Amino acid sequence: MAVPAALAGLQAEANCPVCLDYLRDPITTECGHNFCRCCIQQSWADLSDGFPCPVCHHTCPERHLRSNTQLGRMVDTAQLLITRNKRKSQDERHLCEKHDQVLSLFCEDDLQVLCPMCVQPPDHQGHRVRPTEEAASHHRQRLSSYIEPLKKQVADIQKLIAIQSKKPVELREKVENQKLELLTEFEGLKRWERLQHCCS
Repeated sequence: MAVPAALAGLQAEANCPVCLDYLRDPITTECGHNFCRCCIQQSWADLSDGFPCPVCHHTCPERHLRSNTQLGRMVDTAQLLITRNKRKSQDERHLCEKHDQVLSLFCEDDLQVLCPMCVQPPDHQGHRVRPTEEAASHHRQRLSSYIEPLKKQVADIQKLIAIQSKKPVELREKVENQKLELLTEFEGLKRWERLQHCCS
């Protein structure tokens, strides 16, 4: 099993099923499940007869909580290992793969994060290179300057959509009105024709 997967499994085992955080002052119930002492006490706070396990619902006849000090020490060790591994992974991500130095510069021409060794000729010679914090701030400002015009475009498009969705309704109403007018005219012509027919 790979180290990250093993550590993920270890973290899952070191967590309390109630609060989903590392076990604190772990206790083991009669059915063999582990919880933080405070979590199981809260879970059973309003009960006086029969105490169900929050995981398997096995009813413990008594509120008997056994401390598991060995598990507590193992959780502390697991927490230490997992924290160290996370820090190491984060540190590795910020190192140049080629020179094993901290990535602290940004090349505007190639849009790449670089270490001081990468900037040496010939790779990025003549390129606009600046510290990552400065580059991040600059690009953040540029992105925020695009947001307002984009919001306006979205609002305009939404207005157009609203107008376009009204048009079929308006056309349908026009057609209905014209149909009514034509029917009225047609009825009038029929009456007139009948009158003409009667008179002749």
